[in-house]
Amino acid sequence: MIHVDLKPEPSEFDVRVRQPGNLFLQRCPNPKSKDWSKHNYWNRCSVELYQAYGGICAYCGQWFSKTTSVVSVDHFYPKSMHPEQAYEWDNYRLTTQTMNNYKGDKIVLDPFMIHNGDLTIDFPSCLIKPRSDMTPAEKGKAKNTIQILHLNDEDQANQRCEIVMAYISGDISKQFLEAKYPFIASELHRQCLYDKIKDMIKLLD
Repeated sequence: MIHVDLKPEPSEFDVRVRQPGNLFLQRCPNPKSKDWSKHNYWNRCSVELYQAYGGICAYCGQWFSKTTSVVSVDHFYPKSMHPEQAYEWDNYRLTTQTMNNYKGDKIVLDPFMIHNGDLTIDFPSCLIKPRSDMTPAEKGKAKNTIQILHLNDEDQANQRCEIVMAYISGDISKQFLEAKYPFIASELHRQCLYDKIKDMIKLLD
């Protein structure tokens, strides 16, 4: 996870999402799950959300194809606890349905608020760790985020390793890495490893 800048609200968002959503909340101020499912107006902006954030998942910091993964509009502040935020653009984070299911109604570190380097990638293991000089409270939140989002599960860690190996072998360029895998690219740059990573891998052979 790296810092993500909030993108401008789409021009039709107020009419297509916020206004009908707020009318629903006026009639039903404390919705149940079945009520939300019938008034999921946020899905009307899923295409715009994907385009605005370049298809980069806010939580794993990697691009995903909308043809092979379901585009999901995550409510960073869960609508079950913050219904007033259910139809607000700045409460939406682009992610996949799988990652959204992991997060559920739990609170994790906010991609809009964190700084690059708060969560680091350890090379060559590609495991994600909290910044070493965090306070105990900050480190606890970071570790919870990693656990909740399954960021160090075998499949996610292996995928990061595969991307790094593709860069090392020349199958993908630095420009491609920066465009599609900004978390990995940011960490290679921050740790000054763009060139050294190749030597690190050779030492392990």
